Amino acid sequence: MSKGIYVSPTQFVSFAERDRRRLTDEIASRGNTVWGFGSFLGMLPNPDPILKATGQDIRAYRDMRSDPVVGGAIRRRKSAVKALERGFNEGDTDTPVCEFLKTMMAAWDMDTIIGGLLDAPLYGYQPAELMWVKDNGRFVISNIVTKPPEWFSFDTNNRLRFRGNTGPAEGLLLPEYKFVCPAQDATYDNPYGFPDLSMCFWPALLKSMAGASGCSLSRNTPPPVGGGQTQIRSERRQY
Repeated sequence: MSKGIYVSPTQFVSFAERDRRRLTDEIASRGNTVWGFGSFLGMLPNPDPILKATGQDIRAYRDMRSDPVVGGAIRRRKSAVKALERGFNEGDTDTPVCEFLKTMMAAWDMDTIIGGLLDAPLYGYQPAELMWVKDNGRFVISNIVTKPPEWFSFDTNNRLRFRGNTGPAEGLLLPEYKFVCPAQDATYDNPYGFPDLSMCFWPALLKSMAGASGCSLSRNTPPPVGGGQTQIRSERRQY
């Protein structure tokens, strides 16, 4: 006889069944912790420390691409990936399906698509919209278009939402099979991923400020407090 308890005159619940139910329940969730109160209208803010400290969004990182050093590194990185050999591996897929996919992908501008999706490591995440068309009675993807990341956010369930002018305040929940969103090092705690450009932000900003104020900075020189045409040179002590 199984061990359990009668919850009503006619309903008996065994302890084993109760334990199995607990296995399917999510215990550690944002709704069950005080950390969940950090969200606004069910939306998760981007936890990037640079963006939080400056009160900016992803556009701050995009502006950095005009820096010759940063922009040059991005171009070399993308060019190296685009130069890699690429193709379609059929595997165990049926031949008609492979031919259908090859025909569909042959119409894509792969260099543009790859270059756009490679913005994901730069900004942490990069949403892209799948453009569907109907061709000979079949729905096919005619193009994959990357969209500005600042147009999107994630909700408390880590679902991507579009922050449009119309729709709910928490953003429009995107339909299935319409968007893809590659991300770098995304986690449950941070679905926005880790942006590589965050590691270049302060050096690039200091460089631009020094150039605007006409200062010459060396590696061991602190940043200038004010503007002007003063040249700051590091001093070497003689021992």
